[in-house]
Amino acid sequence: MLTLAKEITLQIDLAAAAIALIAFVFSVWSFYSQHRFAVETIRNQRDTDVIAWTNSVIDIVVGIEFLVRDWSRSLTPKEFTARRDDQLAKLSAMIDKGRLFFPNFSHDVVGTEKPVAYRGHRQAILDRLVEIYDLIKDLDPAKPAAIEAVRHDLMLRKRDFVSHAQSAVDPRRRLTFLRDHR
Repeated sequence: MLTLAKEITLQIDLAAAAIALIAFVFSVWSFYSQHRFAVETIRNQRDTDVIAWTNSVIDIVVGIEFLVRDWSRSLTPKEFTARRDDQLAKLSAMIDKGRLFFPNFSHDVVGTEKPVAYRGHRQAILDRLVEIYDLIKDLDPAKPAAIEAVRHDLMLRKRDFVSHAQSAVDPRRRLTFLRDHR
């Protein structure tokens, strides 16, 4: 009888250990899954913010494209200059807002005399916007050839900007995550 009790106790102990092991494995798996979902939620929030910022930037850049394209048809030199400066102000604000999403790198080595947000090297996505700004800041309606010359460069920089924005958001990653977690 004592041997039977010892066997039953041993079997109960082994069953309890097996249940504890299964609970531990499930707990680890659950923690890992929750962690992945939490990280993806943070990424999605950032992506949503970057997409909203990108959409606003694209609206401004397209406005600049139309200004450059249609400048001679309906704008006086004074109107052209006023619209150009308005677009420049909007673009400048978006560049600074973009620094919140795309901070400079090497900020502890390069440009240490500048305020923190402006130290280091800009990320390429902001470089494209600065290049667009520089392309149009000095456009003069009295120099039509210069305005015409800017059109193609402006389009190329806009495309490059959109490519960098897409890389930052990586819509394929989002689609893959959704597909894998149906």
